[in-house]
Amino acid sequence: MKRIFLLLAIILAPIISLAQGINALYSFSTFDIPSKKPYVEINTSIDAKSLSYVNNEAIVELVVIIQQDSSVLYVEKRDIKVNKTDDNTSIIDIQRVELDNGKYVAIFEFKDKNLSNTQPLKIEDNFEINYTKDQINISSVQLIDSYQKMTTQNIRSKNGVDLVPYLFDAVTESKNKVTYYAEIYNSDKQFGKDAYYIVSVVLENISTGKKVEEIQKIKREKASQVNVVMGTLDIEKLPQGNYYLVVEVRDGKNILYAYNRTAFRRYSKIKEQDQTNLPPNAFVHMITEKDIDENMYCLMPIASESQKSYIKQISNNIPFEEKKFFLYNFWRNINPENPNGEWEHYMKEVEYVNSKYSTNIKKGYETEMGRVYLVYGKPDYVIDEKFKSSSGIRSRTAADKAGNPYATNTAIGAFAYMPYQIWKYKKTPFGEVNRGFVFYALQNNLMEYYLLHSDAKGEPFDYNWESRLARGHLPEGVEGEAGIQFRRGY
Repeated sequence: MKRIFLLLAIILAPIISLAQGINALYSFSTFDIPSKKPYVEINTSIDAKSLSYVNNEAIVELVVIIQQDSSVLYVEKRDIKVNKTDDNTSIIDIQRVELDNGKYVAIFEFKDKNLSNTQPLKIEDNFEINYTKDQINISSVQLIDSYQKMTTQNIRSKNGVDLVPYLFDAVTESKNKVTYYAEIYNSDKQFGKDAYYIVSVVLENISTGKKVEEIQKIKREKASQVNVVMGTLDIEKLPQGNYYLVVEVRDGKNILYAYNRTAFRRYSKIKEQDQTNLPPNAFVHMITEKDIDENMYCLMPIASESQKSYIKQISNNIPFEEKKFFLYNFWRNINPENPNGEWEHYMKEVEYVNSKYSTNIKKGYETEMGRVYLVYGKPDYVIDEKFKSSSGIRSRTAADKAGNPYATNTAIGAFAYMPYQIWKYKKTPFGEVNRGFVFYALQNNLMEYYLLHSDAKGEPFDYNWESRLARGHLPEGVEGEAGIQFRRGY
């Protein structure tokens, strides 16, 4: 979060003209130290040319107060001295404060001490810290003005690099690159120690929700307690507009686990692309204004998070031509050689799931069965058990015990499962083998099945799913006939 403020000019006396006010910027960025506590980094930049100088020296008194529920947790008061030089344009002050998760109020007080008769101006703002110790998290995403290898540990140091933050929300046309810094926490707990995952850094147009795919960077990272994300994007050809710089964490099949972002405005002589410039044979020319929204809504099962955000906004008076441009580019990004064919194939699949899985209130692609079908394709085989029951004491075979040695063989009374289906895939589109999905019908309502459990990465996983399926009649940790079906596939 960034804020820009101007300390308004102060009247020294009725007959004296206005004195020059102080121009300053500040920002909050939060980071975590998994073995300790998270902290907020407060960056303040003061425009040296806006200060009053006496004997070529200016002094700014800066006070920072952090409160929570009216309790003062942190106070820092310091004098910042500035010598007047031609090349001294701004002064950066950095403070780091360890805090627990929670919502906080920060109060800034600035005073030009060379203007002795003035009162300090107080600015109040809010920030929040929220890091979970056992789940994957991403720190704030910082834009960086400059950096160099650390020689001695100091307030600007992070993970062996000295960083000077870029506090402006605007990037001028003279700057053709943006440098960024972020940290990813607990990827080892999410993916497993030394496992690999994907980090994507991409620009996203705020007004359209579309990613600037040609500028993104994708890197394969080894899971660790802390992973540093730092690099530079070339924005020389980026059109003028408002953008997010987005850091995403995904697994091998492109499922999003975490993301964070920061906003900036790009100034450029290059204007945004003409959204009417579509190929004459583009499939979107065949779609009427009446049908365009449905063509976009049905993309929700396979769309990225930013694309989903844009699709959810299409009822907010977005022009028809802009929708066509989005839809065409969605399929062109998937298949640059044949976006028309890709669209036709997917719409046939949507037509099928709508006929198969629609309910009285949902289209087929809005159901969980429809989503899985559109993402993974037709299952290799399906187990459909509408009213399966168990007769009580069951003797497990040696093969069952070898397949799941952790499940106990316990005498239990007879019980019935809720209606369920098990879908099995010999190989998923993401390279995983022998993966399954368990769907069940709540309250025996066969009109719609919900996803209960899957062993595919990125899907809902519940170790005690069979107990839920049996309405709690099967003790947790005990494997019944449905559990054996899930492992065997029959």
